[in-house]
Amino acid sequence: MKSTSSLPSRKFYFLDYFFIFLSSVEKNITRDEVFNAFKILKQEYRLGESKYRKLEDVENPTLHQQHRYRYTFKKVMDECEEYGLVIEDEDQTIHLTGEGKKLLLQYRTEGIRAFNLSVFRLMEDAHKAFRTLVEFLYKANPKGSGVLVFPHYSPLELHFNRRNIRTKKDMIRYTESLVKKLQGDIERYLKRDVDLTQKNQEILEKITHDGLLPKSLLGRFEPKEYQKIIKRTRDFWLTYFLRELYKCPYSLTSFDLWGYRARQIGVIQATESYPFINGKLVYPTSVVLDDVRSDDFSEIYHYSDDKRLFIHEPTLGDEEKSPYKNNFIDTLVRGYFDLRRQVRYNFVNLASLREIVCFRLKIPTHTFEETLNEIYRLNLSGNLRIGISLEVDKLPEETSAMYMKHKPVMVDGSYRNIIAIDVAKGGQNNEQASSKAQAAAEC
Repeated sequence: MKSTSSLPSRKFYFLDYFFIFLSSVEKNITRDEVFNAFKILKQEYRLGESKYRKLEDVENPTLHQQHRYRYTFKKVMDECEEYGLVIEDEDQTIHLTGEGKKLLLQYRTEGIRAFNLSVFRLMEDAHKAFRTLVEFLYKANPKGSGVLVFPHYSPLELHFNRRNIRTKKDMIRYTESLVKKLQGDIERYLKRDVDLTQKNQEILEKITHDGLLPKSLLGRFEPKEYQKIIKRTRDFWLTYFLRELYKCPYSLTSFDLWGYRARQIGVIQATESYPFINGKLVYPTSVVLDDVRSDDFSEIYHYSDDKRLFIHEPTLGDEEKSPYKNNFIDTLVRGYFDLRRQVRYNFVNLASLREIVCFRLKIPTHTFEETLNEIYRLNLSGNLRIGISLEVDKLPEETSAMYMKHKPVMVDGSYRNIIAIDVAKGGQNNEQASSKAQAAAEC
């Protein structure tokens, strides 16, 4: 099995890039014409940008923006060429191949889900990266169904205000507090007693050597370096968990990138922040087996050794009393009350509730969204034992920055951010039952 560390380096996460590149080639011939169409579509689909940020000026981009667009364009084109979707002639004209035309038609007739699965098969034919990642997760935590926890704490989460972190000594105080939290998390999640003092010294020396921190304890570092230092520290500990605790042979960059691609397909679920845990959660929503005996799993790839990759994506079915329907509703309600205990309102963050339900049911995000849409339609028609209210608004204490990390949930044709559930409609007291789910929410 080929490891991700030996795979070609991929520099873009979103599978939508394949679509916008093929669309750009379809009506344009020369490389420059294709590029101009590509950067416009990139902005239109807001790839790589938060939906809350102001759109960049694509008509008069800065030098930095031009370089970034060109870099992404080249990486997408290289991969499209590798999979036989486009060809470039010696005169720098670019053309769609038959496979490229077929993929573009599929996107327009069958949608993004079918398109992504076709792109996935091309990538898996070439690299087997998704199987490699799924098998690694189960191997790294066989008793926990492949769930990996990556704790991280910002200074603010450890009660260190940014304006009070100005010297090297201040930064050391933060990292020492961070180390205590990480050691506690390792004991809690991995049942291991680890001393991270030497590792903490290692990252401090590295940051100092690179000139981000002064050599003297009372020396002040440049305020503009603050975010760099925090990010370097965060990445150091994420890499430590990945490489040394979970024994992953792949780089953090490769793991994150291929993992994010896998999430879009439904093979792996990865969230940068999970409720009840200060950190990132990664776990498989698929299995690699000879066969499965359940209709809740869909085969998406057949390997040469007769192993198959199955995604866990149960459907409501036609029965009124579908086991999955009732299980989904119960999990949704319990997760809702677990979140509501933390706020003063009836509404809770829908993206956070999505992460809870996906984790407890081990389903991909698209399965959650499809199921919630079906459940919501039953709610609107009065055929649901609970009442569901969905809104676009944010909770009062939540900022736009918090939403940049979470893709909102599409329900009934609109993106929704918050949800309230009324269990009194069905005459049940689900809030008491919800307490049983708290332990599961904390892994």
